[in-house]
Amino acid sequence: MCGIAGFISSNKNYDSKKIVSNMLDLISYRGPDQKGFDSFGNTTMGMVRLSIIDCKDHDIPVVDNSGNYAIVYNGEIYNHNSIKSSLKSSYDFRTNSDTETALVSYIKNGVNSFGEHNGMYAFSIYDKQKKETTIVRDKSGEKPLYYTQGKDFFAYASEMKCLLELVEPRFNDEAVSYDAYEFTVGKETLFKDIYQLEPGEYIKVKDGNYKIHNYWKIWDNIIEISDNEEKIISDLSELVEDSILLRTKNAAHQYSAFISGGVDSSLIACIAKPDYLYTAHYNYSDFDELDYAKMVAKQINKELIIVSPTKEDFIRTREDIAYHLDTPCTWTSFTLWMLLERAKKDGVKIVMSGEGADEMFAGYHRYHLLHHDEQIHNLEAMKQYSYLIGKYHGSASSRYAKLVNRCENPYDEKVNRYLDETIGNYSDKMSEDIVHFMGLNDFYSTMQVLLQMSDRLNMAHSIENRSPFLDHRLVQYAFSIQSKYKIKNGITKWILKEVSKKFIPNEISNRTDKRGFAAPINKWYEWDKNGKYNRSAYKNMVFEDWKKSFGVR
Repeated sequence: MCGIAGFISSNKNYDSKKIVSNMLDLISYRGPDQKGFDSFGNTTMGMVRLSIIDCKDHDIPVVDNSGNYAIVYNGEIYNHNSIKSSLKSSYDFRTNSDTETALVSYIKNGVNSFGEHNGMYAFSIYDKQKKETTIVRDKSGEKPLYYTQGKDFFAYASEMKCLLELVEPRFNDEAVSYDAYEFTVGKETLFKDIYQLEPGEYIKVKDGNYKIHNYWKIWDNIIEISDNEEKIISDLSELVEDSILLRTKNAAHQYSAFISGGVDSSLIACIAKPDYLYTAHYNYSDFDELDYAKMVAKQINKELIIVSPTKEDFIRTREDIAYHLDTPCTWTSFTLWMLLERAKKDGVKIVMSGEGADEMFAGYHRYHLLHHDEQIHNLEAMKQYSYLIGKYHGSASSRYAKLVNRCENPYDEKVNRYLDETIGNYSDKMSEDIVHFMGLNDFYSTMQVLLQMSDRLNMAHSIENRSPFLDHRLVQYAFSIQSKYKIKNGITKWILKEVSKKFIPNEISNRTDKRGFAAPINKWYEWDKNGKYNRSAYKNMVFEDWKKSFGVR
């Protein structure tokens, strides 16, 4: 896990090496073990390195044996050993690093090599002969990549704050996705003129121009799966287990898991059997999952390390969290920060967590609403009313757009048009399968802010996060199975819960009361006397914290 930065310009008045060096210094916590950068013609590229697989120092950037290609790299390719084995007959490897594997794989197979990578990554490769830079981001969006273009330069980096060396910190008041979701989705960010490379995309930069291409999107990778419940459960079980175990390898360090007492984190912990096991606990009067977390610890015979954050901790960490997130996140990230503080004290370098399972396997309770509607609409007696249903009830995609819309003005035409278009597009991609398109929309929207929070806060503590459910084989399988196996008999995430019964305590597999895990900030600040979460108050708090951290105008 690392951080990268690059600057491309033919204007010799720029001190390109100083620019890249300064950008890397801003994210030194992403790679405290080594820093390096170099220039190749009009291109300067650099990297700060957190050593996870290969702990030896290497030249940065990594240059191939011919001297024609150079790479800076952030992430982990978990299947790099198998890829490397297929390349050894034609290339003499000098390191044990997946960075070199990614470079050589690109030299041999070009952009087609990206599809082979099972992992999380964002890296940049410079081709000296073509004088061309290729920048790629992983399939699910686990590792970040941002870019900006000035009148005579192109720059990229792992975090937005790096690009503020080149761009004024101005508020992007045209970021409609922020009004819709309370965070930015897609390529736009809240910093004007700073953009995000989206999951499964790569950029080609040459002669001052750039072009973005897709190389992996879920809808382009749907496979045929026979409608056989027993076989689907068996195949999914093998795939889940392999995805988790694959992420316990490729490490020279011990690893840990954060658990909440739900199915997803319990699956990871019970299969991976980590060296350290953590949970967070607040003194809720109405909801407490600690007993479930203790069940997991007992099953794998590990000490459960319990972190109990306080309001004083929240006040102490607010500024740090705002700075490291780069953008205001209405999802509370405080609990994760506190878990990571403790993990760092214990010397942990790797954490495993369960991002993606809810989006892929329909784990959110809100999915019940449209799923239930659809069951009624499909009744034989209702078919003659399809015209009226469509006219007065609206399409499934328009109803979901209303359900996820967090704009303070529900009648905002710009926001409603944005949501109708984007969610309608996902509906089309999934052939109007309601359960699949709700998950697809959330995979590329709400899940992305969870990944952003995870990456930034883990990296702030120089810890690598691994998300087994985002193995692209598992993502592909989840969106290819019949959606009836995701919500069944009124149970969300049914198929994954069936799989889990092989690995985790039945009391957890059979839970129906799971909620999202949040800090009791609402109670601490008495925003609502009835205990209801006041999203607007927290949104305003983190927005002001963000503006203050970066001097946003």
